[in-house]
Amino acid sequence: MKEPIFLIDYLCDNQPMHLEVTADTETMSVEQAQQHVQNAGAKGRITDVQVSKITRTHEPGTTPGHQRQP
Repeated sequence: MKEPIFLIDYLCDNQPMHLEVTADTETMSVEQAQQHVQNAGAKGRITDVQVSKITRTHEPGTTPGHQRQP
């Protein structure tokens, strides 16, 4: 199975930014996400960090319910 991908949304000096990262775990905390942002070289005041897992629609079992055949 492929590594999970996470989308990190944040503000850097009041400018909306985002970053996609892969991880070796199924979850990522806000603190871990903030560390990824800092490691990526973001300069300035980092606030409003939010993280969400991206599911791949082409993998088995991830098709949205409204597209499934009864």
